[in-house]
Amino acid sequence: MKKKKKIDWLILGPYLALSLIGLLEVYSASSYRLLAAGADTKSLLIRQLIFILISWLVIAFSYSLKKKYLFHPKLAVYGLSLAIVFLILVKIGLFGVTVNGAQRWISIFGVQFQPSELANFCLILYLSWFFRDTFNKPKNILVPILITGGTALLVLFQPKIAGALTILLIAGVIFWAAVIPVKEGLYVVGIAVLLLVGTAALVMLLGNKGWLPSIFEHAYERITTLGDPFADEHGAGYQMSHSYYALYNGGVLGRGIGNSITKKGYLPEPETDFIFSIVTEELGLIGAMFVLLMLFLLCMRLFYLSTRCKNQQEGLFFLGFGTLLLSQTSMNIGSISGLIPMTGVPLPFVSYGGTSYLILSLGIGLSLNCSSRRQAEELPLYRPEKQ
Repeated sequence: MKKKKKIDWLILGPYLALSLIGLLEVYSASSYRLLAAGADTKSLLIRQLIFILISWLVIAFSYSLKKKYLFHPKLAVYGLSLAIVFLILVKIGLFGVTVNGAQRWISIFGVQFQPSELANFCLILYLSWFFRDTFNKPKNILVPILITGGTALLVLFQPKIAGALTILLIAGVIFWAAVIPVKEGLYVVGIAVLLLVGTAALVMLLGNKGWLPSIFEHAYERITTLGDPFADEHGAGYQMSHSYYALYNGGVLGRGIGNSITKKGYLPEPETDFIFSIVTEELGLIGAMFVLLMLFLLCMRLFYLSTRCKNQQEGLFFLGFGTLLLSQTSMNIGSISGLIPMTGVPLPFVSYGGTSYLILSLGIGLSLNCSSRRQAEELPLYRPEKQ
C-alpha cells in the first residue's frame, strides 16, 4: 500500500506567513514612491503577487517529484553550469543590466533576474550531490573548491561582496559537515573570522587612498560610516540613519500598516533591502519579532531535518538551504540595524523581488518533498482491526 505524503507545516506555515506579510508590506512600502512618480500604486503589489503565484506552482511541482528525479546529478551539474554562464553574461553589454550603479542583473528575452541568486541555490545542489557519499578522498575536494572559488569571484566583481561571502559561507558549512573533522573545522572558521575582522580593521585604519579598485569604493564608505552614520547623515550615512529612524518610530505596537513615515522619500526603494525597517515601523517590535520568529523557526526546522536524514545528499541539502536562509536573514537585519555594513541582501520571502522569491520557493518545495517522504517512511502501516 502506497503511503500518503504528509505536509511539513513547520516549513510551509512560516513560508506562507512570511509571504503574506511581505506582500502587504511591499504594497505599503512602495505605494507612496509610486504615487509621487505618477505610477500605479498597485503595480509592484501585482507583480509580487504574480511572482508568488508562480512560485506556488513551482512548489507544487517540486513537491510532487519522485525521489529519483529530486536530486538527479544532471540537475545539479547542469544547473550550476548554467548559473556560471549567466554570471559571465552579466559583464557582457548585450545581456548585463546596470541597476543603481551595479551590474548584477541579466536580461534574456526581456526577462530580468539576478544570476547570483541562482548560483547560491545551484551550488547547494551541486555540493550536496558531490558529497553524497559518506566520504570523499581528499584529492577530489579540489574540484568543488575551485568551482566554489570561481563562482564567488564572479559574484564579487559584479560587485556583490555580500553575495560572494554568502557563497563561501554555504560552501564552508557543507564542506565542514561532509569531510572536515570538527577540530580542523574550528581552526578553519577561526582563521576565516580573523581574516575578515583583520581586513575590515585594515581598511578603516589605512583609509581609501587609491589602493582600492573603484568598484569596491562603496564598501569602504559603508564600513567607515558604520560607527556613526549621523556624522554624514545627508551623505554616506543617509540610508543607515533613516533606517534607525524607522526602527525607533515603530515602538512596541507600531504605527499601523500604511502609516510609515520614512517610506515617504526618506529611504530609497524601501520595499527591497529596507523592508524590515518598514515592517518594524508599521508593525512595531511585536510584528518585527514575529517575522524573525518565523524565519528562525524555518531555519531551525531545516537544520533539524539535516540531522535526521539517512540520505547524506538530502541532509546536506537541508543544511545548505538552511544556511542560505539564515545568512541572508542575518545580513539583512544586521545591515539595517547597524551591526554590519550595508549589504544589499534582501530579507527572504518578505522583500520585493521575483528572482529571490522564486529560487527560495523552489528550495521550499524540495524541502517539503524530502520531509514528507521521511515522515511517510516513519509512519506505521495501516492494519485494519480484526472483527
